[in-house]
Amino acid sequence: MKKFVAIMAGCLMLAGSSAMAEPSATDQKWLTAVQKMVEDGQTRVSTPSEKRVKLLKEWAAKQGLPVEVTKTDAGFSIELQKKVAKK
Repeated sequence: MKKFVAIMAGCLMLAGSSAMAEPSATDQKWLTAVQKMVEDGQTRVSTPSEKRVKLLKEWAAKQGLPVEVTKTDAGFSIELQKKVAKK
C-alpha cells in the first residue's frame, strides 16, 4: 500500500510539473497582444508576472530580437530592440 501511494504521488507531481511548463491560455493571449504591439512599432512592455517575462524572452529569442528586462516596483519593464536592416 505504501508503494502504491508513493507511486501515485510521484505520478501526480510529474503530471503537475509538466502541466505548469505550458503557458496558460491567458498568458498566450497576452503574448499575442504583445506580438501585435511589436509589429505596430512599440518596443516597451510591462508585466507583473515573471512567467510572462520568460515567455516573451523565449519568443523574442526565436525572432532574433534582443531583450532588456528591468525590475520595477510594479513588476518588470521589458524593452525589445528592433532589428536594423544593414545596407
